[in-house]
Amino acid sequence: MAMTSLSEVRAQVSRSFAAAPHRLAYHQIMLVRSGTGDFTIDSTRYPCRVGSLLWIRPNQVIQFAPATNMEAHLVMFTETFPLRLRAHMGMLDDVLRPCHWQLRDDELAAFGRVLALMQEEFERPDQGLGEDILKHLLAVTLMHIDQMCRSQRKDQREADTPTGENGELFLRFRRELESSYRTTRLVEDYAAALNCTPRTLSRACRIVAGTSTKDLIDARVALEAKRLLVHTDLPVGTIARQLGFTEVTNFGKFFVRRVNMTPGTFRRGDDSQN
Repeated sequence: MAMTSLSEVRAQVSRSFAAAPHRLAYHQIMLVRSGTGDFTIDSTRYPCRVGSLLWIRPNQVIQFAPATNMEAHLVMFTETFPLRLRAHMGMLDDVLRPCHWQLRDDELAAFGRVLALMQEEFERPDQGLGEDILKHLLAVTLMHIDQMCRSQRKDQREADTPTGENGELFLRFRRELESSYRTTRLVEDYAAALNCTPRTLSRACRIVAGTSTKDLIDARVALEAKRLLVHTDLPVGTIARQLGFTEVTNFGKFFVRRVNMTPGTFRRGDDSQN
């Protein structure tokens, strides 16, 4: 785990690299403390100001606006570092969860105190328990985000911390989806892998996420397609094959249905608006 500031990161990389789309191999939590600027995550642009909180997960494609006066606290950690506490596992593991919040004044003050405590411990010389203390403080930080997310989305059907049999099945499905979306888009295949019926899986997805199993599968495939179109120079045909499409025309139809434009138009255009 590491803690730093946005200005320190900018000082270590070139302006052109900072402005170009790139992927992170680790989690990064960013809390804006001054200034304004735009930050793009997986082709969605988020205008940021004081109190903006962003959670970038491994393999998400990010990009800064070319010019910004924004300053922010950064917390970076690998997938294996956090304590495996149930309360925040959905937020940690699910790439389709929310990744941007605008904190209220009371939320910003409370979250700032947690970050300050973690920063103090991070800078303190390790006397043998430093890593364990940081793991617990990070768990508190992630649970704060989980709680704020649920508070801001309480009027929606999605449960940010799914519980019960449906919640357990949903989390297992999301993990299976993350490992298998490149090879299959069939609901039946996921149900078989999870040792349940398609109807049971569909019920869990409807209860927890408010949408169908098929929609979640297709959303994940479309997300990866957009990432590859933005972050790589791979031909569209190669991207189609990597995502399990045997015909590039079928991939094109799928992409238009999900994104409302062709892959070529998406790659050429201002994809941060989509």
